[in-house]
Amino acid sequence: PITMLIEYRLIQCLAIGHIILGISFPFLGQIDVVNELLIAGMFPNQTLSADTAAQASYLITLFGPTVASWGILLLLLINTFIKAPSLYLWRGMIAAVLVWYIGDTSYSGSHGATGAIILNSVVALLLLIPLWRLRQLINK
Repeated sequence: PITMLIEYRLIQCLAIGHIILGISFPFLGQIDVVNELLIAGMFPNQTLSADTAAQASYLITLFGPTVASWGILLLLLINTFIKAPSLYLWRGMIAAVLVWYIGDTSYSGSHGATGAIILNSVVALLLLIPLWRLRQLINK
């Protein structure tokens, strides 16, 4: 139905955003201002030595291709779900979001990364609300 188009397009946009951001991360990490912001977000209220900051920068930018691959997988899953809605795919997408959200947000919280908690919560809601509404497409 046309009413589900908005939910579908929102999830597609989030997936494409992950792909673009993930591919961009290694390049963005080379820009000093961006690199400093990423390190500050990942290591709040901590002063890192130059060696530790360089290692953190490497790990953060290395994470970019992983984010891009998640975006590709999400795009494939949502497109497949729209073509042939199934409870199996729907549950898989919900489970993937919840596993990521609970694990990442708990770990971020235990390290005082408030920015990560906020970002995770916004992204999780932007995925879970449309996914919840798309369940109506499943023929039971």
